[in-house]
Amino acid sequence: MEITLIFLIIFFILAVFISITVFILATKHKVTERHKRFVRKEWAKIIQIKDLNPNAALMEADKLFDHLLTLLGYTGGLGDKLKKCGSLFHDLNGLWLAHKTRNKIAHEIGFKLNVKECDSLLKKFKHAFHDLGVTFK
Repeated sequence: MEITLIFLIIFFILAVFISITVFILATKHKVTERHKRFVRKEWAKIIQIKDLNPNAALMEADKLFDHLLTLLGYTGGLGDKLKKCGSLFHDLNGLWLAHKTRNKIAHEIGFKLNVKECDSLLKKFKHAFHDLGVTFK
């Protein structure tokens, strides 16, 4: 009787552990509605500032994209994340270009984007968000 009870307890603990593991794996790398709302809200702010400060707009877009990938469970810097999940995106080269331009803004003194360049690079991020299931109105 005691052996049966011990066996049932062990079986129950294993079943709970397996269920939790399956749940975590099933929800990792999925964009939730909450994530989508957050991205849309922040994207609207980026669009508002792009004409006045294209550099800041691109920096914010890069940070937002990096943040979403972090929420999806990817780790490291944005470059590391792009290496891990690059197959998710139709225009990985465009994403790299946008991120490298962000790095120029951050590290090169006096680097300035014009609005047209910024628009082009923001489209790269917007398409990547779309690839992850975030749509914009």
